[in-house]
Amino acid sequence: MDWSLNPYVGCSHACAYCYASFMKRFTGHGEPWGEFVDAKENITKVLARQLRRKKSGRVMLASVTDAWQPIEKSRGLTRACLELLASSDLSVSALTKSDLVVRDADILKAFGGLLRERRLTLGFSLTTASDELASIIEPGASPPSARLDALEHLASEGVETWVFMAPVLPALTDSPRDLLSLAKEARRRGAQEVRLDPLNFYPAAVKQVSKVIARHRPEAGETWRSVLKRPDEWRKRVSAVARSLEET
Repeated sequence: MDWSLNPYVGCSHACAYCYASFMKRFTGHGEPWGEFVDAKENITKVLARQLRRKKSGRVMLASVTDAWQPIEKSRGLTRACLELLASSDLSVSALTKSDLVVRDADILKAFGGLLRERRLTLGFSLTTASDELASIIEPGASPPSARLDALEHLASEGVETWVFMAPVLPALTDSPRDLLSLAKEARRRGAQEVRLDPLNFYPAAVKQVSKVIARHRPEAGETWRSVLKRPDEWRKRVSAVARSLEET
């Protein structure tokens, strides 16, 4: 990826496993990560100024926030940025946990009009197929069922879509049967590619997931603690599932 564009600082999805929580130290906020969002009000002016100089390459939308989280519905910064990018020579790779992205179907499907050149690819991040479990581990994000509906709609409109099954969570979402079932459903809905990635055991992520398991899934506690003792063995098992996804 050549460039990164983050219209917001912070994210209201409040995912227990969020790797971007380190960003809090740069915000001046005292609230927990996941409980605040700041809009970059001047982002379109800055982007327009930067695009006056010809640029090429691919932009990641977004790397440490979700460009279509709830605040985007009223602020529209992501949509405004997409409109600018669509008229540039830059390509875009977007990743979201929100079905709000369907609002921007008109821009996405007309983004250069040359899908064969991969000017825009849209990924949906899915940790689980269960709306109930998702409401616990990523309470502010759109339910998985809504994300799959959004994927299907946009794929039918000609948008190049894919699914990122990540992170796979020990004792919660790592059942090979469930992972393969979710991948199959994603492909049925129109995902052209499905990727899988295991949890990175960052201290902050481990701490938050441990709290979730203790409060909501205590029966999974023993398995979770066992994986923490032997994370490499667990990663090998998840990698085996990833290989089987590539073969199916």
